[in-house]
Amino acid sequence: MIYKNGIDLQPKLVEFINSSNSIYIFSAYIKLETLKKIIENKTNVEAVFVRWEPKDLIVGSSDLEVYSFLREKNIPLFRNSRLHLKAYLDDYKRCFLTSANISSRALNIPEFVKYNYEIGTVVENLNIEDRLYFNMIESESLLITDNVYNQICQQLLDIKSEFLNEIEFDFLLDSSDNNFLISSLPMSVSVEKLCEIYENRELATDIELNCMLHDLVLYKIPLGLSKTIILKKLKTAFFDHPFIIAFLENLSLTKEIYFGKAKE
Repeated sequence: MIYKNGIDLQPKLVEFINSSNSIYIFSAYIKLETLKKIIENKTNVEAVFVRWEPKDLIVGSSDLEVYSFLREKNIPLFRNSRLHLKAYLDDYKRCFLTSANISSRALNIPEFVKYNYEIGTVVENLNIEDRLYFNMIESESLLITDNVYNQICQQLLDIKSEFLNEIEFDFLLDSSDNNFLISSLPMSVSVEKLCEIYENRELATDIELNCMLHDLVLYKIPLGLSKTIILKKLKTAFFDHPFIIAFLENLSLTKEIYFGKAKE
């Protein structure tokens, strides 16, 4: 079934969001008022992903105020300058896929006289390759923190004068702290469990499968490899990660580390 803007796209999208357990929103452009309309009273939104290229913000394709709105609701906002797809994922298992960004023209919310012609559909039962693709996008996205947001605001002031000359530019952001988020740590209970699920996904629970997908993306391990190659790639990637490098450097200085300090 294909849903159409101006007819049933908007109500079907809202219905999908309302019936979902956990929603992850991906949209190249996001306008604040339209976003408010679709998630204002929702408690099932886990994260939002937006493109936020400098030109998007300068010409108003997306709103900077989206960050403050989501921050008040404790919903993480991520930036991915390569993002162009528009999708709403329910637990990374099913997907409302659409051509529409989050704006009044695209979703007719608030109502717009000359709304865009947009379509959408629901994809049930995403396969492992589909889920891994979205996990990859999430892994490559930058979490917007107060620090990053302030850098973006300042740089927008500096580069607006260059916009009329159509000079290509991007933000130069110090986001090294993103390497030390909890998402930088592996989630599988063990290497053996990861390999077991990798080889036979039918035996995995939803949590175990999600943990494996997280770790495959974190350590850039594709599907279809032998266990020997997986172990080799996993070991190299693990010890090359900035978090592990910093942890081991600290350990080499202190010579020992207790639980409380390790947790910190």
